[in-house]
Amino acid sequence: MNNCTLAVLLFCFSFASISSNAQKKIPSCGWFLPPADESSLLKRATAEQKLQVQTRFDELMDNDELYVLPIVVHVVHTGTPIGSPDNPSDANIHAMIQQLNNSWRKNGPNFGGVDMRMQFQLAVRSPNCAISTGINRVNGSAVSNYASGGIGINGFPGSADEALVKNLSRWPNTDYINIWIVNKINGTDVGIGGYAYFAQHSDAGIDGIVMNAQFVNGSNRTIAHEMGHVFELYHTFYDDAFETNCPRTDSCSFYGDRVCDTEPSVVAFNCFSLHNSCSGGIYTVADPNMGYTVLNNHMNFTDCPWMFTAGQKARVRAALKTFRPGLINSGALTAAPGNAPLAACMPFVSNGQSPFYGVERVEFNSIRVYSNTSMGDRSNYIDRSCNQRTTVYKGQSYQLKIEGSYENPHSFKAFLDYNNDGDFNDPNEQLLSGYSSSLIAQVTVPENGVVTGIPLRMRVIADNPAPGNPTMPTACQINGTAIEGSGQVEDYAVIIVPGNSIQSVTSGAWNNPSTWNCNCIPVPGDIITVKNGHSISVTQAMGLIEFSKLIIETGASVNIGSNAQFRQRK
Repeated sequence: MNNCTLAVLLFCFSFASISSNAQKKIPSCGWFLPPADESSLLKRATAEQKLQVQTRFDELMDNDELYVLPIVVHVVHTGTPIGSPDNPSDANIHAMIQQLNNSWRKNGPNFGGVDMRMQFQLAVRSPNCAISTGINRVNGSAVSNYASGGIGINGFPGSADEALVKNLSRWPNTDYINIWIVNKINGTDVGIGGYAYFAQHSDAGIDGIVMNAQFVNGSNRTIAHEMGHVFELYHTFYDDAFETNCPRTDSCSFYGDRVCDTEPSVVAFNCFSLHNSCSGGIYTVADPNMGYTVLNNHMNFTDCPWMFTAGQKARVRAALKTFRPGLINSGALTAAPGNAPLAACMPFVSNGQSPFYGVERVEFNSIRVYSNTSMGDRSNYIDRSCNQRTTVYKGQSYQLKIEGSYENPHSFKAFLDYNNDGDFNDPNEQLLSGYSSSLIAQVTVPENGVVTGIPLRMRVIADNPAPGNPTMPTACQINGTAIEGSGQVEDYAVIIVPGNSIQSVTSGAWNNPSTWNCNCIPVPGDIITVKNGHSISVTQAMGLIEFSKLIIETGASVNIGSNAQFRQRK
């Protein structure tokens, strides 16, 4: 095992309550400061490197697409009726979400800064494909200390164990942002308004946001602040230590809050001051139209938060794509599909969960999922086939990429039950096999012998390779070792459809059905022929245009406008 990687794995969270401005009754954030031991610093440096790479890529490729992301709210009450202080009404929860979206979308006359082009919506589909309102209510009284002390950060004395509280109701963090509403945090229902977890290698058992029930309404903006942490935003006053000194200014991308358009300053609790004690001058205006400064930033502690900056937006969107991409294509916001892949064998696990091994990343067509080790995900087997699905076309090739946790070498396998018979034993059903820290394979969907139009089970495996005694996993068993545990099996759903052969019948726009003999808009699996004498236009406004094959006859043309996205599906 790579020693550096092992060091990253052995980090532990340290928690520190941020002091609140009690006189002004401003709820503080209970977000814990990142640990400063060498291994944890290396882990954070790795995360920052990945974020920087994605940010630079987005500078060229991000088209400011609006992302609507699924959330699920778990109200952990104490047996009180709905509408009680610790059991907020649906109306209050909806008002909180509206306030969150107003803050992130810059929706309202007092908001400044940038529109984050990200908003949040209650899930309508549960992990087992049932209909849902996106609000779950559970009685937490049976959890020791919960009724009297609420949820505890890092084992706070007299409060309930965080994981035990969240185990009462928790949905997969790859498909949903979990928000727990609790009666108290660290023994009190005032002071700490909420806290949240960063994205990279987040522990699926506790990842998400915790909100103090007292601040669940349509006026308090704590939720907007905590959602910033979910997407890797630090406090604007983060100083790489205990948030008591001025942040470094020599390299804004690598120190402080890692955002270059948030002015370095110490924590503030109101917007009255004009003087920045760190710079020695007055605060720099971050939004000239509104006159807002860093004091008005959602990631500060003031009572006047009204804005995010462009740099924060870039970091948040990079974090979404790097560490929470499963939220983008999660099926949680659409009605349950009504069908599921045929059941297959339940994997046999020889040596339990591992803190070192698991499926960290899967990429296949539209599927993009990032997760933790088998221990970090709290399971050796996860069936993601309800919410993580993709559609592919017969005869087309697609890249399948699997990465193992922490870049440790893994034993990989992947299968697709093409004939939907409940096993992975048939010819061509093994998609990938090998030993590495990651593997890539080109998967060509067969023209024959495949079932179309229904979800088929794709199984992805990343196992502890048992150095010195390597053993390859099978579709139904993962091995590992007694000391370091076993890796992980994840299932997804793939729907295969046949591509069509389509011809133009007249000149016109690509997205105009009357242009084509099918009286439809071509889809990525189609074979397109532009007939002699016809001219087809493609513009940026049409979005991404993909095709299986394009044949342009003599005397025909395809006119591609500036910045249009037009390509062959690979």
